[in-house]
Amino acid sequence: MRNDLNYYDGKYDVQKFEWGEVVWLHEPTNLLTERLSAGLVKFFPGKSQYSHIHFGEEQILYVLSGEGIHMVNGEEKHIKEGMLMHSPPYSEHEVINTGKDNLVFLITYTPSKLMEVHPDVSIANDKHILEVLEKEVLENIQREVAEILQLSVIIVDNDNNYVTEPINTNKFCDLCKRMNVCQEKNRKYEGGLKELDKAFACCSNIITIMIPILVNNRIFGYIKCGYFLLNRSEDMERIISEKFGGQNLNVEELIAAYNEIPVIPKSRLYAVRESLGIVSKLISQIIENNLVEKELSKKNNEILKNAQEKIYLEDALKQANMKLLKAQVSSSLKSYNFKDKIISNREHVEYPIEYENKLKDSIKKLDDALCIKIIKEVIKVYKEKGFSVQEVKGIFEELIVTLSRLVYEETKDSKMFLDMRYRYKNRISNCTDYTILQETIIEFSQESISILNSMLLSGRYDLINKINLYIENNFHQNLTLSHLAEIFFISPNYLSTLFNEKNAMSLKDYINKLRIKKAKQYLEETDMKISEISKLVGYSQLSYFGSIFNKLEGCTPNEFRRKSKKSKG
Repeated sequence: MRNDLNYYDGKYDVQKFEWGEVVWLHEPTNLLTERLSAGLVKFFPGKSQYSHIHFGEEQILYVLSGEGIHMVNGEEKHIKEGMLMHSPPYSEHEVINTGKDNLVFLITYTPSKLMEVHPDVSIANDKHILEVLEKEVLENIQREVAEILQLSVIIVDNDNNYVTEPINTNKFCDLCKRMNVCQEKNRKYEGGLKELDKAFACCSNIITIMIPILVNNRIFGYIKCGYFLLNRSEDMERIISEKFGGQNLNVEELIAAYNEIPVIPKSRLYAVRESLGIVSKLISQIIENNLVEKELSKKNNEILKNAQEKIYLEDALKQANMKLLKAQVSSSLKSYNFKDKIISNREHVEYPIEYENKLKDSIKKLDDALCIKIIKEVIKVYKEKGFSVQEVKGIFEELIVTLSRLVYEETKDSKMFLDMRYRYKNRISNCTDYTILQETIIEFSQESISILNSMLLSGRYDLINKINLYIENNFHQNLTLSHLAEIFFISPNYLSTLFNEKNAMSLKDYINKLRIKKAKQYLEETDMKISEISKLVGYSQLSYFGSIFNKLEGCTPNEFRRKSKKSKG
């Protein structure tokens, strides 16, 4: 590396870069017990290594000769012979040779020790990885890892089939695959990897690493990372020309793409393996949690089934007791004179099925104000018909049971379901007037909304369900992709793609559909001015509201109102 000193005699591995060379004096052969690697680094005069982040390694550098600038996290330091420097893990690092001679370092690398995750749950399962973990979760992890490593990252199954689409692939590999000349598994790369890891170097010396995703000693798939070089072969242009020249391929394009493939120091190879290992274990832990949750859910369903059977038995006994009681007192009742109105009322206490559906929708939308409005309406209906509180208690007990099942369907929490059901049934049975009854039903709806809202915040809803629910509650506001992306910690482009795929329409169309649906309700049920309705549903410009309404409904808001009134009649 210096003409006047014999730094190596050919037995060491040398990596060559545009800016200089690295001679590896020591490399770990077993990552379980060895972590240190050391080498001699030479920077050519006037050259610099591009600014990069030490995502999983730290360095200690000793200047043997030359002078230059060492930058760590934007802090500039002039260096010369005899100086010792340190670059911590996850620091932004750059070296510039400002002298006329080579800048030479003795350097040691150590992959930073990441946390270990030890699986401690024994679960037998032979399902595909997508059957136990949502693709969206894997894609989010893949995107974060690719961004940190600045390398291509893919998640594959046991047969090396894509589970997620590749990110950060290089043009050369894309061209080889498109031309069907890719030989990724040409030969195994011999390096200091762990027993179950896989690494391959293709015929062009491009390396990929595959780290297994293990649960209970069963491999669910691999995190695959690459495609990079440890050295750019000087005669690769000749090899590419000879190998692909006779296959009607654009050789010049292949050579240009090959020269763009990243070359990484060997120390970073070990740091990449460390990073992928911890990500693999985190994915394994998520899979374990999902499998355990499914087992618990299955047991909870069995408990719920038993509880429901008990409820049905209680109801059957109650009905039998009621029939017996009626038979015992029927003769006594005949001796009393009841007002026709009261007899009629008792025979026609109808279940409020329409209000039940409205309450279900408002609870799902977490709309507390709408719930209160609906509850007051149904209470008012029974009061105006002259029913006593005693006569409608059974109706509201049944309503509570139905609505509490809604909460169970969303939470799958049988204990919570049974607790709510019995607690509010007892409270209703003790109600002495309509005021207390109304307050009880309102408290039930508020508790239900609170439970669902907690689920939403804790992330147990599917991402798009969360976003849809948020839009349904806030469609009258100025909602944009950027605004929603910021709230749900997702990129605008990814949100747009995911939203269109799940809802089969764009965000803009989805919001317009909700707004026009609400506008139709106002047009049918109120005498508000069109301009007021336009503002209420989120349109500041009346003309734009009219344009969207006409596009979706085939008529103007005024025409819709006239048709609606005419049909009612």
